[in-house]
Amino acid sequence: MPIKTSQQTNSQLQNKIEKKMLRALPLFFIAFIGATCKEVCYDGLGCFVDSFPFSGTLQRPFALLPESPEKISVKFTLFNRRLGVNSEVIKYNSLGQYYDATLGTKFIIHGFLHNGIKQWVVDMKNEILKADNVNVIVVDWSKGNGFPYTQATANTQVVGSEIARLVNTFINTKGAKAADFHIIGHSLGSHIAGYAGSKIKDLGRITGLDPAGPYFENTDPKVRLDPLDAVFVEAIHSDGSANLLLGLGLMQPLGHVDYYPNGGKNQPDCPATSDKLLGGIFNIATLDVAGVEDTVACSHQGAVSFYIDSIKNRCKFTAYPCNSKDDFDQGNCLKCSAKGCNRMGYWSSPSKDLGTLYLNTQTPLKNDNFCLQNFQVGLVSNAKDITGVQARGRFTIFLETQTETSSVELLDDSTSTFKSDSTEIRLLSLKEPLKNPVENIYVYYKKTSNFISGWLYEDKWSFKYVEVLNGDLQTSTKYCPTTTHIFTDQTVKFRKC
Repeated sequence: MPIKTSQQTNSQLQNKIEKKMLRALPLFFIAFIGATCKEVCYDGLGCFVDSFPFSGTLQRPFALLPESPEKISVKFTLFNRRLGVNSEVIKYNSLGQYYDATLGTKFIIHGFLHNGIKQWVVDMKNEILKADNVNVIVVDWSKGNGFPYTQATANTQVVGSEIARLVNTFINTKGAKAADFHIIGHSLGSHIAGYAGSKIKDLGRITGLDPAGPYFENTDPKVRLDPLDAVFVEAIHSDGSANLLLGLGLMQPLGHVDYYPNGGKNQPDCPATSDKLLGGIFNIATLDVAGVEDTVACSHQGAVSFYIDSIKNRCKFTAYPCNSKDDFDQGNCLKCSAKGCNRMGYWSSPSKDLGTLYLNTQTPLKNDNFCLQNFQVGLVSNAKDITGVQARGRFTIFLETQTETSSVELLDDSTSTFKSDSTEIRLLSLKEPLKNPVENIYVYYKKTSNFISGWLYEDKWSFKYVEVLNGDLQTSTKYCPTTTHIFTDQTVKFRKC
């Protein structure tokens, strides 16, 4: 019988609670919802409703109808290498001169309050064109993505339908192939991509960059991005905290593969939970829009930063099957399946590991280096007659190649008790990746100096060997000590066994 993960259990519990709450709604309230349901239809785009599942649920008690295409005024701007530094505005009924149906096509869609000339949109477009000879179409829907948020969420349906109509026109009139289209959306743009994909048969790929959580998490698949919206659907989650803590993304898996960098929320050096809440309130009160972006949206933009960097192919962004951030941080999730490790970002593949994948990165506030090189370190202790009873203290490690020496990293700081005939697993993440194979490792031990319990632990310890798994290469190597014991305050060298 498969073991339920905590994420699955929490989701199931939440669904049960929501169902009970909905059943408990007063009859007059349900009657009110039914009496006010409306529908609006727009030529060439279809009809849209404000009824279930778009309203009448715990996540969406009410909904608005989308505004007209004229009001939202979606703008499509085409870029490709043939155009050079220029661009061309296109429409479904005026495709222009420069669209090349023999090339793949990437759509970039911004989210709430952003626009098509936002710096991250420009940077992503430029990096894609450097990496790939493709068409890039930037979608600007900034006349329909303002306050109130509930209206912007409704307008996403019209934007998705506009994109679908344009793609289907390319397919029907230019001979383009649905498999060659890739729609990339951030926040609300992720769900726009889903709406578009639901109206394009066999759309190739959708990338959701921290898909918006408020009004979307745990809703019906018709309401949000889901795996049926394209042949390959992926999502990068970077701000999945609860909405009351100003988490703008969601933790719920939405695609064939869902990446959770740094656990999927509270990105390194970004304001977290209460700090985010207090900072957001202060900046809103002082009308500091840039400050709101830096505090409330820092983690939310993390997915965008990682994705743009992934296009450059500097970091591998290797991701690993795992159930939770805790499991990953404990070093339990650095092995990939026989299909091979997948890579978060532009070079993600439907033929590699799918499902829920975790990885750690450096802070998204730095643009020079997001990389972390991950190793699983297994410390295998000797038998009792060699090691003694138990050890507790500060263990550190550094790695050595023929030409490089890594930084010194903490493996354990008196948080665990090392016992004989046991194996302790640790995650080792290097900010400066090693380019060559590891030849030697060095382990340092400092016995705990706790006055009350220090006497319980040995002044020396003995490891049979240390096994190091390179997460990127998926290769494992054993290193044996050059001396029998590590005495307190001493460093011992380990060579390949």
